[in-house]
Amino acid sequence: MRGVDGEDFLQSQASQDLERLGPGDARWCGFLAPTGELVGVARVEREGDELILRVPNALADSLRQRLERFRLRRVVELVDEGETADPLGDEATRVGACWPGPAELARGLVPHAYGHRFVDQVVSFTKGCYPGQEMVARMEARGATPPWRLVWGRARALADLDAYLRAAGPVGPSGITTAVAQADGSVSALGFAHRTLAEIEDGELTVAFVA
Repeated sequence: MRGVDGEDFLQSQASQDLERLGPGDARWCGFLAPTGELVGVARVEREGDELILRVPNALADSLRQRLERFRLRRVVELVDEGETADPLGDEATRVGACWPGPAELARGLVPHAYGHRFVDQVVSFTKGCYPGQEMVARMEARGATPPWRLVWGRARALADLDAYLRAAGPVGPSGITTAVAQADGSVSALGFAHRTLAEIEDGELTVAFVA
């Protein structure tokens, strides 16, 4: 990101506080719709006088569109450096860390749906305003639990795990989003379930909400 208004513009759009981002520092940031749904995440780094947004390739276009939407009358240039290493890492590492990737972020949910550890890393509750802040701040202040939440699961059969995630609540964005085969023949996965789903661990099937 280049231009004399680049840093002020990014600070006004990101859910994280970037004012004290020094050389070599990096922070995860969320970018939200005005109604509070998460559009994407980026790892923001400072290189010299520029702020670099490391974005999963699958989310690059949607995040660019989101930023362009609010760029009016700002001297800012969004420069695409092409495909780079995914800041989220490979899928096996990401699923093991319970960190959402493009398939999870594409569900259009609020940041709290991804767990408090995610919120702690991508959201600042002391910075100035940004699009979607009102919804996020209200949920945090009330300790509200979103209806759909990210879960980690493991099972012998992918279909059994997917069916269990869809077993509670109304029709919605439940089910497996990313699955990774394990050496023992089982499958570990990320997905979404309604908040009323019971966590389970019985040897054949394990499901837990991401904290």
